Formats: sequence, structure tokens, C-alpha cells
Amino acid sequence: MHKITVKDFSGLDLGDKRRDERFVKIIENIVKHPGGSILQHNEEWYDAKATYGFYKNEDITLEKLMTAIRAYGAGKVVADEVLIIHDTTTISYNDLQAEGVGYINSEADKGIFCHSSIAATTDGLPVSLLNQLIWSRDNGQLGKASRRQQRPFEQKESYKWYQGILAANELLGKEIKKIHICDREADIYALFLCEPYENAELLIRARHDRRTAAGSALWQHIGEQPVAGRQELLIPERTGKRTKKVEVEIRYKQAEILCPANLAASQYESVLLNCIEIRQTGDAKDGILWRLLTTLEVSNDQQAIQCMKWYHYRWLIERFHYVLKSGCGIEKLQLKKAGSLMKATAMYSLSALQIMQLTYQSRQTPDVSCELVLSRSQWEVLYMLKFKTQQLPSKPPTLLEATRWLAKMGGFAGRKSDGAPGLKTVWLGYELLLQATAVYEIMKFG
Repeated sequence: MHKITVKDFSGLDLGDKRRDERFVKIIENIVKHPGGSILQHNEEWYDAKATYGFYKNEDITLEKLMTAIRAYGAGKVVADEVLIIHDTTTISYNDLQAEGVGYINSEADKGIFCHSSIAATTDGLPVSLLNQLIWSRDNGQLGKASRRQQRPFEQKESYKWYQGILAANELLGKEIKKIHICDREADIYALFLCEPYENAELLIRARHDRRTAAGSALWQHIGEQPVAGRQELLIPERTGKRTKKVEVEIRYKQAEILCPANLAASQYESVLLNCIEIRQTGDAKDGILWRLLTTLEVSNDQQAIQCMKWYHYRWLIERFHYVLKSGCGIEKLQLKKAGSLMKATAMYSLSALQIMQLTYQSRQTPDVSCELVLSRSQWEVLYMLKFKTQQLPSKPPTLLEATRWLAKMGGFAGRKSDGAPGLKTVWLGYELLLQATAVYEIMKFG
């Protein structure tokens, strides 16, 4: 995995060279020991104390960190077309007495919110973290949900979807085609009325059944369309450890969707969108039923199938949040202020994305050299541990071989029925490899 340095972060300016270096050191430590505490990340008390001080320092603001992370993420996007996947997760701190931490669902349920935007290739390979909005709710607003409905879109929490989309658009500019993918929480009519950005499209899973200009219910109308095609999809199970193959049928049509009554004052009476229904065949209980709204052109079967495949990659951001919480242990932190926890969330998120890439790169390019992500010392140690020998091959193993060996170190059984290694076993194996490599390099180089 590429060793990051201060030079990788063109937008990093924390006011002091030592702060910039500490920023990179913290990220390195998280990647080396996912799930470890701050004390476990640092061999010396001085470094642990400096890490705590970094998060507490009020001159190191969340916005300064995000400026560096955004620039780093944008620099990783090199394709002409990119998927940008958005989603929100909650980070719970119920047992932590931290100043400024607000409620999630109830007074007893406390934590912070994190709305992430990650870039991925059109083949489903995670590329970078582009943007995050991290906040804590005001406890004084608990129980006042009805009042929030009366606010304009710009003052609602749901405005985060537009903020994330706009931030990614501005970061990547107009030359790169941006396909924004969101789940049902983003089915907000006002979002489709926001000022469009050149070379940017929306692909959103619908939650509401709206009325069309023809007077029909939208999804009844789409469901009555002829089947455009049938496809097989590989869907991850809830645990993310395995995938299952399902057959779906696809219907689509363009529809003019009327403005809801609560937006009657809008200058737009309707919006024209392409609508796609993906329904699992057979009588499977709780089978797939995706209803998608998009500004992408859908004038033939192949374009509808392409939209389905792109939306299918939305689960990448769920795995990203899984690594952040279960892999990096963000919810175990014992920082005493919400501001410190928010800054840590941004730092840990950058590390979580790096950990993810090792697993998914091996699925996309299994036959390339493992030196794409592992150093020479790392793959040499991995080979010696795997085969119990000091006789090394003339060329490095493939990325797929190395990833499977790492996963087996992390508890992956590797049976035919197990499929590809999951994130957890790979990151556990990678952590063990880093520890072994540190010993190996001391013995080899002194």
C-alpha cells in the first residue's frame, strides 16, 4: 500500500510543519493497526500525547482537515467518468461523556452524523474519499421534528445531499462526468429542482410514489411497462461476507412527475425524469425491488441495465462505513469533545478508504503484481509466512494470491463456497503482516 507523505496532500496547511507531519503519522498508524486505540497506535507516550493534543487543538479545525482530504481525494480521480456514492451513517457514543455530542434518535441515543461522498470507477473500484459533512445535533431540537418540516430545503438536515453533490462537482470540475448515486433518503423532490451542474447526473433510489402529469401513480405506471430485459446480479448478503446471484427483470420509461403539494410555491410545476424498476423474478420473499430516478439518458435497454449496475455499486459506501466503525474502531475512541471526535472521524475515514482499496483492487485486477499495493519487504514476509521458507520467488505474487494469503492469516477459510475474501479478514491479515514486516526489516537492515 502506498506510503503517504505530506507531499501527497497539496491542500494541507495546519499552520505548522509539525502539525502537517502529525496528520500523516496519525493516518499511517490507523492503517497499520486498524481497531487499535490511540495508545496502541503509538509506541511512545510522547507520540500518544501529541495525537490527543492534535485532536484537541482548536487551531486545527475540521474544515482545514477536510480541505486537505478533499484535494487528496480529487487528485486520485483520473478517469473521464466517475461514480460518486453518497450516504449518511451515525457514529454512536452512548457511553462516552463527551462535550457537545448530541442526540441521534432519542435523548439516550447519542453520537455524531457523518455524510460521506466517495468516488468509484464505473467498474466498482473505490478510488477516494471526496467529501464529508460531519455534525452533531442540537439537543434543544429533540422532539421538534414537525417544525423542521416547515423549513425551506436549505435549512433542513436533508440539504446535506445537495451539499455533498455540489462539493464533489466543484472539486472535479466540468471535464469529468459525475454520476451521483444515492439511496432512498435522497428521494427529495427539491433536489431535482436544484440548479444543474455541467456534466453531472443523478441516480437516486425512489422512496415516494408520486403523481405523473398523465394522472397516474408513478410506479404503477412503470410497473405496467413491458419487461425490457432480464439480468443476473451478484448481491452481497447482509454481513457482506458472501454474495448471492439473483435474476431481475427491468422496466423503464420517462415520466413527467408533478410537484408535491408542499412545494406548490416552486417555480417548477413538474420535472421530467427517467424511471427504472428492477424487480427480482420468482416469488422470493423480500426480493429485490429497486425503483430508480435518474437524469441520465435511458432510451434503450442497455442504458437501463447500465444504470442498474451502477446503482448496484452503492453498497460500497456501506462497506466503507463498516470498515470505519468495525475495522477502525471509531466508536471506541475516548475523546472528550464532539469537535475532537469529528476531526478523528475525518482522519479515520481516510484510513478506512485505504484499507478498502486493498480488497477491492484484488477483485478488479487479480493478475497484476502485488507490488501495486504491497512493498517488497511486505510481500517477501507474506510469502515466507505462507510457505514456511526463506527461498523467495524471482517475481512477486499476483495481487489476488497475496490478498487471499492475507485473508487466511486473518481467519478466511478459503473454501470453494466462501467466495472472495471479505474486508475484515483482509484487514486483520494485513495488520499481522505489518507487525511481522517491522521485525523482518529490523533483522534485515538493522
